[in-house]
Amino acid sequence: MTRALIALPVLALLSGCLGTTPRPLDVEVSRDGIEVRMSNRQTCLGPAPQPGTSWSGTLQGCASPYPYRVVLDDGGNPLRTVLEEGASAIGLTLAPVAEVEIDGPAGNTWRFSSPDADPFDD
Repeated sequence: MTRALIALPVLALLSGCLGTTPRPLDVEVSRDGIEVRMSNRQTCLGPAPQPGTSWSGTLQGCASPYPYRVVLDDGGNPLRTVLEEGASAIGLTLAPVAEVEIDGPAGNTWRFSSPDADPFDD
């Protein structure tokens, strides 16, 4: 009897997880594309057709097709330009400044910014 009472909540939680659609948790943006980590542990990719431009498409490697849009901000901050040139001089590449929108199958949209906001900036 006690086992049955413990098993019921566990089964209820598991059945709720089975019917949910995976959602994006994190997005990494590079000049070559985006990499999206999903709630079901899949990693989906959105390659850029031409490096250095904004683009859109459908994520690849996902259980469901997710349309996405990437808008790069390439010229808004002169300090950023100096930092990119300095990083490039020593062989590093900074992640581009971008906004990413991913459309879910239920009509919802997830929005991400790159690079991620610093939690200590508040």
